[in-house]
Amino acid sequence: MRKVTKLVPYFIVVFGIAFFVQLFIIRYLPNGLYRVAKRLSGKPYNTFIHPPKTNAKLRKVVLPNPDFIYSALFYDVSNGDVVVSGEWPDTSQYACIGIYGNNLQPYYVMNNRHTLDGKFRFRLTSSSESHTDMSVVKAQSEKGSILIRMLVTDSLQIVRAHQIQQGLKIEVF
Repeated sequence: MRKVTKLVPYFIVVFGIAFFVQLFIIRYLPNGLYRVAKRLSGKPYNTFIHPPKTNAKLRKVVLPNPDFIYSALFYDVSNGDVVVSGEWPDTSQYACIGIYGNNLQPYYVMNNRHTLDGKFRFRLTSSSESHTDMSVVKAQSEKGSILIRMLVTDSLQIVRAHQIQQGLKIEVF
């Protein structure tokens, strides 16, 4: 029994170290990864990035899926709202938008299966004011990212996806 009680302080120290390491990984590591990704993009905030169609050699998107065309942007709502608008492909071609905080966790997702007119427009804001002119998404952090994915299964869908990418709009208010 004495040997066990002598080990208790060691268990407490090991548990304390493990707790703080876990806290660091959960709280600070994603923010650091976000800043590194933003720096590597070489683009200013609130600007769309349209990388070429992914393949196994292109690793800008982790484990890229070659069946998708991607568009991304790093947003900054600290100086005003960001309005994102564009057109969806028809419902035979799946597409979705994911909005991520600076901790790399998604907090809002929408897809082209839930709209009737084939278009999207939303206001990303850090304020608590209500807006009735369009859909409003409350940003969970002042800086984060938006990822748009479009499924492409043939050359016609690739052409259409590139046309949709060129029609994506950002407005900062």
